[in-house]
Amino acid sequence: MKSPIKQLITSCIFILICTVGFSQSARQAAQASMFHNDLTLQAQMQKNFAAIAKANIEGSPYYDEQFNSANITPLNKVYFVRYNAALDDMEVIQSSDTLIMNKSNKNYIIKQNKGDITYKILEYADSKKDKLGYYVQLTEGTNVALYRKDRKKFVEVKKAAYNGNLGGTSAKFKKQKSEFYVELNGSGNAVKLPRKKKSVIKLFTGNEDAVKKFIKENKIKVTKEKHLVKLINYVNSL
Repeated sequence: MKSPIKQLITSCIFILICTVGFSQSARQAAQASMFHNDLTLQAQMQKNFAAIAKANIEGSPYYDEQFNSANITPLNKVYFVRYNAALDDMEVIQSSDTLIMNKSNKNYIIKQNKGDITYKILEYADSKKDKLGYYVQLTEGTNVALYRKDRKKFVEVKKAAYNGNLGGTSAKFKKQKSEFYVELNGSGNAVKLPRKKKSVIKLFTGNEDAVKKFIKENKIKVTKEKHLVKLINYVNSL
């Protein structure tokens, strides 16, 4: 039997999955399709999140709970957004409502002003669930672009029994280790970077020798963000 906390989270996720888009006039269609925009379901989502906030849950599904200004292209309009790292959703304030961006619109790019963070929607073919997700762009390049995937996971923690009393259950949002991906030739597909140098080198067909030499001479660690930025910038110069 599911615990009340897990049922609450499941209910919230179900509401998010069931949200549907709508279209109005031809002029409004591009902006309307940007959101899962059934306001009744949105209100229920907000209610569920309010209940989660009051429950015995540590942490937050957000890295930054504040909404921050961001320019969303190709609309070229400023919105207030925040990224839910647990559900991999982008929340956007529209009038007095908090709406969820529709990830199926892969052409949207969210450039958040705070921290100068750019999110792009990419497809990860090896995903067992939702193949579309938000990735933080670290480099640009016509040949190779580097991204970071930030995640938080909802976990339940059973407390040990103490003095003969049964332990209870608490829950928390736990930060996961960031993973790195590349997009090749502007394909829109996320390719997960291996954690071994030999496997990384094999990704760059035709430039393996040059990449191998660069990694050795510059003591590149393929698990370090700054090192990967330097490596991908070099690959794009070849």
